[in-house]
Amino acid sequence: MIKHADASSEGSKVAYSILTVSVFFLALNHIIGRSVHDVVPPLGLTFWRWFLATVILLPVVLLDFRSTLAIYRRHWRALLLLGGLIVGATSLIMVALNFTSATNVALINATQPTLTVLFSWLFYGVRLTRVQVLGILVAFVGVLVMISQGTWRVLGNLEFNAGDLIALAAMLGFAAYSVRFVRLRHGLSPALALFPMMLGGCVLLLPFYIGESLMVKSVPINPTSIGAVVSLALLVSLCAMLMWNAGMRMVGANRASIFINLVPVFGVLMAVFFLGEQFELYHLAGMILISIGVWLVVGSPSTD
Repeated sequence: MIKHADASSEGSKVAYSILTVSVFFLALNHIIGRSVHDVVPPLGLTFWRWFLATVILLPVVLLDFRSTLAIYRRHWRALLLLGGLIVGATSLIMVALNFTSATNVALINATQPTLTVLFSWLFYGVRLTRVQVLGILVAFVGVLVMISQGTWRVLGNLEFNAGDLIALAAMLGFAAYSVRFVRLRHGLSPALALFPMMLGGCVLLLPFYIGESLMVKSVPINPTSIGAVVSLALLVSLCAMLMWNAGMRMVGANRASIFINLVPVFGVLMAVFFLGEQFELYHLAGMILISIGVWLVVGSPSTD
């Protein structure tokens, strides 16, 4: 059993702050991806964002290349698997945003905490307390309130399609990544651990990116595509992933996963602030429920 920071410790409070900021950056992933899906093909956008992030981290790896390379060789299979999971999952999200709405993706995104808990239990025998299970359910209801705009008829009118299945497959990948990552003992810093995962993920994605370029559409070179690639590389692939990995190491995958439900919260706040959208009462109700759910999960001891 892996020991993580106690829920009331200073270390866990730092971890929760890190995870919150990480999820704020992750919320940008859906917004940017959806806003440029008509201009930049999904696999091309995913490949170049991760490739750019890999190049940025390369100097860090070269500082102590010999000892770092030895660790990479020892754990290369696990690191390649993690890279395939995280790069593959982000690729699927970008593909899904071409076929479904951001609302549907936000709803499906809320299944990740449950999937993470399920995988932890199936593969590692990790169980949650009843309070934590209640917290996950309350947070999920909070997401439903925001998406339904406080009217349950809206949920009944939602139309699901193949894009939603693709988004669900992405959530499976994210959950599997989180559960496996916290159990890989490599002794690397967050940056050094992220580099081979990103590099391996790019290698695995490359054939699919080439196929997309030849048969569907190549990535155009214009301010929109460059801005999207740079923004996603810096804010999501680097900042969000480094903080997410560090936070998971400190408190475990199960506790960390509940913070994913903050994605629609930050999405709404950004829409109000940057796009001038109206802040409604159902937004507040959903945010309160999500906050209560997060508090229930992080405030109770876990075996994760």
